[in-house]
Amino acid sequence: MILREPAEALDPRMRTVWALEGAIGAALLALAVAVTVVVLVVQDASTAAWIVGIAGAAGVLVCALGLVWLRPRHDHAYFRYEVTELGLYVARGWLWRRWQVVPHARIETVDIKSGPLLRAFGLVAVQVATAAAGGGTEIPGLEPPAADALVADLARRAGIEDER
Repeated sequence: MILREPAEALDPRMRTVWALEGAIGAALLALAVAVTVVVLVVQDASTAAWIVGIAGAAGVLVCALGLVWLRPRHDHAYFRYEVTELGLYVARGWLWRRWQVVPHARIETVDIKSGPLLRAFGLVAVQVATAAAGGGTEIPGLEPPAADALVADLARRAGIEDER
């Protein structure tokens, strides 16, 4: 059974956050490849060692940079969410598609969190936890007012409203 797509999309700035995360990972990979090439060339300074090392490094970097450019666009395009009568409905993934409904009755906590990159772009993530292992979900890339409204709605529907 294929479900319909949820109605809500992430903030477009999330593409940039994911691209920066990918660029940081690619930079670390490039550093590791560069160190490996230097070690190999020091051990065998022949022209063949240089050619193999540089070709390998270029191949790894091209793949990494391709993922930095492609993955954020696709992840953003295919990440959708919606609060329905059944629960929080989340669809994600472009190669491996995943549709998830977290029933309101199973929601135990709803939290807002934000790492340094999200904060730099004025975004937050909503973390929904259930008692089941792996049963919760996260919705990254929301503006704080949208996240506050989502948390309030989910807490109300789950019966975990703040009763002060």
